[in-house]
Amino acid sequence: MLHKFHNNFTYIALEHFMQKSFEIAFEVFHTLQESEDFSVKEFIATVGQEELYESLITHEGIISSILMTKNYELIEEFFVWKYSVYESRGVNVDCFLVEYDLWKQSITNHLYQSHSSEINLMYEYLIKHHNHFKELSRSPKKVIINEKYKTIFDDLSVCLLDSDQEGFHTIIEKNLPLFDGDIFRFIEQVINPLMYDVGHKWQYNKLSVAKEHLATALTSEIIDTFFIQKNKSSLKKSRALISTVGDELHTLGVKIVGKFLDSCGYDVKNLGTKISSKELLSSVYELKPDLLLLSLTLPSNIITLQNIVSELKSDKVAFQGLIVVGGQALFSSEKPILVEGADLCTKDLNVLKNFLISAGQIEKLS
Repeated sequence: MLHKFHNNFTYIALEHFMQKSFEIAFEVFHTLQESEDFSVKEFIATVGQEELYESLITHEGIISSILMTKNYELIEEFFVWKYSVYESRGVNVDCFLVEYDLWKQSITNHLYQSHSSEINLMYEYLIKHHNHFKELSRSPKKVIINEKYKTIFDDLSVCLLDSDQEGFHTIIEKNLPLFDGDIFRFIEQVINPLMYDVGHKWQYNKLSVAKEHLATALTSEIIDTFFIQKNKSSLKKSRALISTVGDELHTLGVKIVGKFLDSCGYDVKNLGTKISSKELLSSVYELKPDLLLLSLTLPSNIITLQNIVSELKSDKVAFQGLIVVGGQALFSSEKPILVEGADLCTKDLNVLKNFLISAGQIEKLS
């Protein structure tokens, strides 16, 4: 896919694009506001100026992340998602054709011709495949759930959407023995697909933002209720620092991993969400964790993640711990995105556990 990018794209072009990214995005933002195109005017009236600007910043992050990782499957993954989100809200997504042209113009205005021509290959591709994205966005992907647990999934979904905390708790309590009482296995087999389904419903405007937040909060509370500390490792307690990256808002995934690491005997410090790269790096250098685990759900933050890992690995004196990365953004496409310098990239808790055992940070527990 997009093989011509491999031959025509250079990192110097990406570097210059990133240096000028906010100027370029602001010019696109300003020009869109002045546009006389009816679809653009309707789009801005629907989403508002603040969301418009945020969408442009996200767009820039996606383009940079795709070009840096050369994982071009992310193009279809992200833009089909984007089209489905806005079309389900009544937006005429043909307005994006105007936006792509404005990106091309602004990039040409701010970069040398040799660099702008490389970056603009991406926009020529987006314009060419606009109708393809529209078509795919109208065919929602199905949530994959083990048929053995389909009834549990359906019952929990009803409780979640009704904010029925008692019913949600009862169903988990009743069915946890099927997973040998292991809440983490239950989470991987049932809760993770359930939360994906919640996000999917929001994507297609079948669930409000408020309802999505309530569902996430309820799930988080229930996980706290069922979390039981396992036997701790007899090794000296290692310190783990966990955090999301960039402008992430979703903390459930990193919270679950934090609980898992706690059950493995780590002293876990959670930096939470929406922490700047500077603050995150300062915390790493100050706390000197044995393990740093970074999670992200937004593909637009991949380049931020890569920069953090690269900086930490470049100074082996200041930071000598292990770096594990994970999250939906790295596994949303068929080809997982590998972050250069990370010691492990995974979405599987068992893989993480075996890695930590082999690294000598935890013992193999019975």
